[in-house]
Amino acid sequence: MPPSLRIWHIMVAGAAILLLFGGISPGDAITAIDWNVIAYLFGVFSIAASLYDTGLSHLLGRRIAASGAPRLAFAAFLASAALCSAVLTNDAAAVIFTPIALMLAREKGMAPASLVLGLCAAVTAGSMASPVGNPQNILIAVRGGVESPVPTFALWLGPPALLSLAFVHIRFARHLAAPEFHGGQRFDGNLPPSLSDRRWPALLAVLLLVSMIMLDAASRIAGAEYGLPFGFASLVACMPVYLFGKRRLAVFKGADWPTLAFFVAMFVVTGALLRSGALQALLGSMQQRLAEPEVTALVSYLASQLFSNVPVVDLYLQLLPEKNTLGLMTLAGISTLAGNLFIISAASNVIVVQQSERLGFRPFTFWQFTAAVLPVAIFSVAVTYGWLMMLASFR
Repeated sequence: MPPSLRIWHIMVAGAAILLLFGGISPGDAITAIDWNVIAYLFGVFSIAASLYDTGLSHLLGRRIAASGAPRLAFAAFLASAALCSAVLTNDAAAVIFTPIALMLAREKGMAPASLVLGLCAAVTAGSMASPVGNPQNILIAVRGGVESPVPTFALWLGPPALLSLAFVHIRFARHLAAPEFHGGQRFDGNLPPSLSDRRWPALLAVLLLVSMIMLDAASRIAGAEYGLPFGFASLVACMPVYLFGKRRLAVFKGADWPTLAFFVAMFVVTGALLRSGALQALLGSMQQRLAEPEVTALVSYLASQLFSNVPVVDLYLQLLPEKNTLGLMTLAGISTLAGNLFIISAASNVIVVQQSERLGFRPFTFWQFTAAVLPVAIFSVAVTYGWLMMLASFR
């Protein structure tokens, strides 16, 4: 694929062709778009842009760099990135932590390739255990009808996420002192400075988002009939950034608009595909087995490598003959971990690579990435599937 051609270009072109030639009507296209998901992503991307613009990324990077020996700083870096991913999505964490990775490489003399590879794997693992950790989990929490999403995801996917994160540290920490790791080099560049010193609106936005998600979780546990829509919570949370931030226009422009365009177009394409009945006819009787955990794991992992995990999950949810917690958590965990195989398997990987290149560091080739993360992929999928089966046997 040419460097100038992005996956969102292809998805938007596909949606435009379907609309132009009557594959889906404009009304059906608007109905097919999950605006709750779009609203959530817009809010968190706005918060992420504000965190970077106000220099909070730089401040966090300096705090991590001062945390001690390289291995300890690396552990703090991975844990912070995973936590951010669980709260603000993996894509937002990729935007925030890529400059931190290069800051650590410069100030601690670490191998930047190890930091960048560790970041890609950490944001994927961290996002798995949260209903708002990545777009596919948001779809599963909303469209799958998951009861009490926060504690459910934490129980079913939290332990394997922590084990995967520990393995990421083991995998890459031993290469921190080897700048030549996977063709890498030392990073001596200068990161762009922060442009605003008014940080409290961004911090308030994060606090509001976390508080509303926790409040929603508590209300669902208490048996509330209706929960707080994630999209509404995200839009409310980002309001301080736009009402009180000094550079609100820059933050608005800095939101990840290509990713938002990708998701709007993806909903149109998957909506047209489902309305055509072609996919249902192709699956035939196999559709009745989609709820089986082993089928869910295999299909979601392999299909995510071909079509990206978000559209795969969107289609899978609408084709499932029945929805149960084991099946939904298998779909969430394995489709997310599918991002730890190729650079293009997860949008967060692409964001990290593009951010690194924009900041002056070319991290690794396509196949170098796969060779480096393959052990992580094998370990994390095996641990996650094993934990899910064990937990299901006890329930």
